[in-house]
Amino acid sequence: MGIRLENLVVKFGDFKAINDVTLQIPKGKLVSLLGPSGSGKSTTLFTISGIHKPHSGKIFFGDRDVTGLEPEQLGIGLVFQNYALYPHMTVRENILFPLRNLKWDKVKAEERVLEVAKIVKIQDQLDKKPAQLSGGQQQRVAIARAIAKNPDILLLDEPLSNLDTKLRVETRQEIRRIQKETGVTAIFVTHDQEEAMSISDEIVLMKDGAIQQISSPSDIYMNPVNKFVASFIGSPEMNFIDIAINDGKCTIDSLTIDNLPKNMTKATLGFRAEDLEVATEGLKTKVMTVEILGRERLLTLEHQGRTYKMLVDKEFYVNEGEELIVKPKTGKSYVFDAESEAFVTKC
Repeated sequence: MGIRLENLVVKFGDFKAINDVTLQIPKGKLVSLLGPSGSGKSTTLFTISGIHKPHSGKIFFGDRDVTGLEPEQLGIGLVFQNYALYPHMTVRENILFPLRNLKWDKVKAEERVLEVAKIVKIQDQLDKKPAQLSGGQQQRVAIARAIAKNPDILLLDEPLSNLDTKLRVETRQEIRRIQKETGVTAIFVTHDQEEAMSISDEIVLMKDGAIQQISSPSDIYMNPVNKFVASFIGSPEMNFIDIAINDGKCTIDSLTIDNLPKNMTKATLGFRAEDLEVATEGLKTKVMTVEILGRERLLTLEHQGRTYKMLVDKEFYVNEGEELIVKPKTGKSYVFDAESEAFVTKC
């Protein structure tokens, strides 16, 4: 089923952790709540799960108003970052636990345990204790336990944060596979934009308890609505430079940019590392560092006391300390209002 939040406000004392959030999550989709620490993403998840209670606003599961209900009344599956497995129980017993609480028939419960164990690919680990498993396997057990009772909604709070890089990639791919295979509506909380970009149908980017943008991964990358979104999405972070505009043009070194808004005198220009190119006329920079990333090289360039990142082909050779003239590719720069930081246009 789908999830709908209407004007949700969550307070802790005088602190407003969630500020008037309205959001609709379609049935059967995986949506990531993304943002820096303190943005309100986990608080939003815990409020949806019934762990936190809203100060005001409404929460709907389908057409059912579930505002303020306890977690056990919601029929959700919840996965935490620390697995929350019972160490004295076997994998089988951990997965069985919620089914026993729901008083499932013993035979049907055992069948369901084997079924979900196969879905998450741990059917050969059922008689082991959690301590005998790797971190990735323990997280699979936690997911199996969460989906065993056939929830309509699966909530995952930073489920990959305790895994190493290789396991994180493997496990996030498994989470996406499991979500598609089961058709469950899933909310995935993360501060890692690469995770969110790789598995989500939609990304909800949050800051200071408010939603900044809701878009598909490709759209939020290509069409950020403000400077914060542009800076948070993408690795390396987008480059920014403050510009003065005169009659729709600005000049920096030997670089002239036109087609700028004629009603603006100040703005911030943003351009991504992959959208810089070597030119005969442009920004006169000095190469500070060269990092080999395998198929690419990442250059750190210095220009008038500021640094910029530039991605080049692995066969592009340049030495640290050399001068390099670069410019943003045509049509690949983003113009943001100097005061509101809202996106204005591309140039």
